[in-house]
Amino acid sequence: MQGYGRNRGIEMSKGEYLYFLDSDDMITPEAMEELYEISKRDDLDAVFFDSQTLYEDEELKKRHSNYLAVRSGNYPDAVLTGSDLLDLFCEQDEWLVYVQREFWRRSLLTDNHIFNIEGVEHEDEFFSFSAILSAKRARYIRKPYFIRRYRANSVMTRPPMPKDFHGYFTTYCRMIRFAEEKGLNSVGVDYNIQHMFDCVLNFQQVFDTQADPKDWFHGDDLVLYRIFKEIQTREERNRDRSAELWRPLDDYLNIYIYGAGRVANSAAKQILSAGYSISGFFVSSLEGNPEHMYHRRVQDFHEISSLPEGSVVVAAVGKPMHEEISSILEQRGFPYFLYAGGVLTGPFDPNRKEDES
Repeated sequence: MQGYGRNRGIEMSKGEYLYFLDSDDMITPEAMEELYEISKRDDLDAVFFDSQTLYEDEELKKRHSNYLAVRSGNYPDAVLTGSDLLDLFCEQDEWLVYVQREFWRRSLLTDNHIFNIEGVEHEDEFFSFSAILSAKRARYIRKPYFIRRYRANSVMTRPPMPKDFHGYFTTYCRMIRFAEEKGLNSVGVDYNIQHMFDCVLNFQQVFDTQADPKDWFHGDDLVLYRIFKEIQTREERNRDRSAELWRPLDDYLNIYIYGAGRVANSAAKQILSAGYSISGFFVSSLEGNPEHMYHRRVQDFHEISSLPEGSVVVAAVGKPMHEEISSILEQRGFPYFLYAGGVLTGPFDPNRKEDES
């Protein structure tokens, strides 16, 4: 598999910088010279850039038209830490793992023992994740040096297979372990781990119906897989109970959560698990609260002048704060529910006479 070849390439290489290119793809003529000059000039550990796209036929072009070839977000023309650059990519939903769109200082990889997971598909997910988080100096260059060729039956265009689940699950576990060992906690870390978990769920049915776990997982990995399945079984039971709890939200188009602490996290997890979406999070003060929750920005409630029609607020705070938050929401005329201790009460709508009595 690709991971083995790339790892042997890292071990055998002698140059100051490394670039990985698959046999069916291309780069522009000036790519290596310019990337090397930029890296030397700014003393970079990593450079990220964009791509062009070639499709073998119109059917492939139609099926993969959502491929993000060129980023459109806001990025400073400056050197950043890898962690800060990853946060920017993820905050704008433009983190896309293709090692062919990355240029690395070789010593960064060898000194930090950053290699691909061997024997699995999608090995570049963990490689790029661990490498960018280890980089002290990184940049994004708005230039499409990489030429991506979409062909039939490649890893990214073939039908789903059990090895896809195996690769994503293995990567998911490695990401969690890496973040815990390094003590990392950031938007970029959370985004990647959540993305891997989503991939695991997307390919799980194929694996469950076509594969025997003992053929794919061994040792500690098999133990982790069995723990995952047990947790999932419990969550399915809880999901059924949770769906009934949150049924009153069916009457609303937009759901906002007031709170960003433990209670709010519990409510958000249950709401998303029950199949609803969350439009945003509010807090009374940004101080001491996270900037994002579940990839949504946490906003100061005092800066919110109005909510879209059909909106409701779930006040997910401790019971001692219910009276205070209820008063705040009623003054603004926002419909709301109160949530704590696994219990949802309401709705309370200041605009309805029956709720005022």
